[in-house]
Amino acid sequence: MLSFVLRRVAQSIVVIVLAYTAVFFVLNVLPGDPIEQQISNPENPISDQDAQVLRDYYRLSDPAIVQFGVSVQRLITGDLGYSLNSGQSVSRLMTHALPSTLALAGVAFVLAAVIGLIIALAAVFAPRRSIREVARALPPAFLSIPVFVTGLIALQFLSFGLGWVSAVRDEGFKSTLLAAIPLALPVAAPIAQVLIQGLSNTAGQPYVEVLQAKGLGKQRIIFGHLLKNGSIPTVTIVAITVGELLAGSIITETIFNRTGIGYLTETAVRNQDTPIIQAVVITVSVTFVVVNLVVDLLYPLIDPRITHSVPRAMAVPA
Repeated sequence: MLSFVLRRVAQSIVVIVLAYTAVFFVLNVLPGDPIEQQISNPENPISDQDAQVLRDYYRLSDPAIVQFGVSVQRLITGDLGYSLNSGQSVSRLMTHALPSTLALAGVAFVLAAVIGLIIALAAVFAPRRSIREVARALPPAFLSIPVFVTGLIALQFLSFGLGWVSAVRDEGFKSTLLAAIPLALPVAAPIAQVLIQGLSNTAGQPYVEVLQAKGLGKQRIIFGHLLKNGSIPTVTIVAITVGELLAGSIITETIFNRTGIGYLTETAVRNQDTPIIQAVVITVSVTFVVVNLVVDLLYPLIDPRITHSVPRAMAVPA
């Protein structure tokens, strides 16, 4: 187990290093020197003095490999550079924006997991066939409706219609919950679909009849055995949906006027603020890699039969 953990951690570090290298050279060493172009842009609000400070900071007169080495050294110390438009520290901007996005993604993830579980249980174990068919039709419907459409509907219905939450003021958890609903629906769809398949396959296994013969009730069989054994593929889907949550936050935060990573990314792309874009991409990459690493480490806890060692049949005899 220890060797597996060390191997997966090493693989994750390699992925992060490659991602940062690719992002740096794509965003900073493109033909035309995008950083210099943005600094020299007449519409850029920074002063000439601040522009020269940025040129010296980013070592624009040095070769690309030197700029990359300096960037890596600064990254290790938590220095993400400075905005090309405002001159503010990117680390400070990220620190200010990240909590809002994490809160939104966290609430959306919990909603997606709960909605996906309810749909899957209804689709497999509901007593009436009509309920099972409706439940199985919900995931494709959630996937077919864009986030901005469900976002506008939620805003119109819950805010302007019922007046439960303000569309302008930040009312804490209520505002986060309103924004999380449209973000959670397309994430809940694949969770529900995979969980439906897993529960359907598990419910047909012979051990279910053995459990029934022992006198176990339906609810105990479902929640004590079937749900645990049928949820293993769903864990993988949950890890993949993290990227969708972070990507969907860009649209959601724009609709609901939230100043998180999505809003920061939209502003940086519009203003061609390369350091902020690079910081956002790296942050998302690291988050995605770490979540997948945690999921890999959870597999043996969900099912102890899952091992990560080399199968005995593959071992070469002495």
